[in-house]
Amino acid sequence: MEELTKQIKRDLFDIKENINNPDKLMELFAFKRDEFDNIIHNLKFSVEDSLFEYKTTAVNLILEPLDSLRYDSRAMSSFDNQIERARGVLAVTLIQRLIAVGAVKIQDSKAEDPGKTSEPAADKTEIKEIVEFVQGEPKKNPGIVQDMLFKKIIMHIKMYRTELQKMNELMAKVSAEKKIALKRNFNITLAEQVSKMRAAYKEIMERNVKEQQIPAAQNILLRFNFKPMSKLYMSQIEIFSKLLSTLKFAKNEKFNTRELLLDLNSEKAAFMSLIEKERDEYVSIAIFDKKGSETAKAFVKRIIEFLGKERDWLRIHPGK
Repeated sequence: MEELTKQIKRDLFDIKENINNPDKLMELFAFKRDEFDNIIHNLKFSVEDSLFEYKTTAVNLILEPLDSLRYDSRAMSSFDNQIERARGVLAVTLIQRLIAVGAVKIQDSKAEDPGKTSEPAADKTEIKEIVEFVQGEPKKNPGIVQDMLFKKIIMHIKMYRTELQKMNELMAKVSAEKKIALKRNFNITLAEQVSKMRAAYKEIMERNVKEQQIPAAQNILLRFNFKPMSKLYMSQIEIFSKLLSTLKFAKNEKFNTRELLLDLNSEKAAFMSLIEKERDEYVSIAIFDKKGSETAKAFVKRIIEFLGKERDWLRIHPGK
């Protein structure tokens, strides 16, 4: 029908005109508080397959009742539930795209630096500890003997022992009056060697801490680039928008829309294909996420936060 085609184009045009503006998109939908609550509830309770479950369930609940029209054109007297579901799944997909392109920001959780309090102090490490490290570490880590810092520690230990031996030998030969000055001079040299071995030891310890510490947990949506998903989201947005436009048209026209609605039901495979393609895209972007479920959960969490704020704004500004 020509009028339906016009409505589909008009509705999609309105969406694309505001595609990167979260506030304008929410104005376009003009959700009521209970609609926000329903979308949030449906997202939260899609526990088995997260976002994929939410979208699949929405498509099924919208399309399956239409199949009854094959046998009875009077089978459906209202499209309100289907329209609400279609509005929800379209809005969710639009918000997903906004998150992916960075128009809706993501707050990352800050984790404490696990190595912060465990750094060895360069001026407090006992020589005995350093010597024990040099003697014991190669047994656990043979490759350490080739490490330049490890070699530096050994060199300064040898120099320390050499200077200490010299001091002891000279101390045995000089008079009591000269011993004080001699010891003072050697102590400066010995302290220099100790300082250098401590510095090298500290650098090794800091490096080990850095290598072993677990990186601060970062939101998966920040760790990977989901901007390339925009094209797929647009494909979903277009098909969900067409679905919503057709349902609204059928509700208003009431008559002579049976074939249009049956055609919608025949497109179910196309809807499901786009949802599964979304999963595949997540897996290809976040390789560790074998089923795309962790990525989907991260999107759900951020979408719920976004919708919750929009709902709260409506509570604070009633009548808007």
